[in-house]
Amino acid sequence: MLRKLLESIGLNAKEAEVYLACLKLGTQDINTLSKETKLAPFDVSVILTNLLDRGFVSKFSREKDFFTPQEPGVLVNILENGKMRLETNISNFKKHLKHFEDYMNPSFTKPEIAFYEGAEGIVAAYEDTLTSKTEILAFASIDDTENILPEYVPKYYKRRKAAKIPIRAIFPDTKMARARQKKDAEELRESRLLPKSVLNIEIEINVYDDKVAYFSIPEKLAIIVKSKLIAASMREMFGLCWKMADTYAAVAEPPKPASAKKKQ
Repeated sequence: MLRKLLESIGLNAKEAEVYLACLKLGTQDINTLSKETKLAPFDVSVILTNLLDRGFVSKFSREKDFFTPQEPGVLVNILENGKMRLETNISNFKKHLKHFEDYMNPSFTKPEIAFYEGAEGIVAAYEDTLTSKTEILAFASIDDTENILPEYVPKYYKRRKAAKIPIRAIFPDTKMARARQKKDAEELRESRLLPKSVLNIEIEINVYDDKVAYFSIPEKLAIIVKSKLIAASMREMFGLCWKMADTYAAVAEPPKPASAKKKQ
């Protein structure tokens, strides 16, 4: 039944078989999954690459590659975001989540580091933040995020708000960041600015639950680190920058356009 449900949301029979093997065994390498599925290692490698691109698994390397299944609940988020517009099957998939959870190895724990590559991988990493039970703390370059993912980002804002997940964000002070800041109340966000001389970043960092997600959107790369210690330390760093941004807000003027010329 689980295989048929996976096929109904877009996987072929072999992809469904490999995903279920991952779900059953937890984090494993290609050879172990090959033995479990009785598929050739090369075939398993190709299938895992496809599943990685679509956000169904994540990968990390320690002398060799290991693959981890994305949790079924996160798959629902990916499906609902429009990755596979099959509304009837999504609803059916939701109804059977308990069966997947029963099938999952109870001793399975996710690795401390998960890597996501490509546009689909970036989206899958963002979808993980929508499972947060805590507020999200973010350092972000609004200019990069909204320019490179113009269709996804506005929908993400709305879905985060609908999930009642608040966010506090610190942006480099730009014209686009100030425009986004005006929509804070509308998008369940509180944001502050820091001058680019202090915060000149081209990545995004999200801190939530016991995780830290790093997004390098121009490189189409995301990394999620699951560590209570790292998450706690990043919260301390965010708190310091948040206080600095409060001081900056009291004296800052809107940034002038780059083309502005000094008066003679």
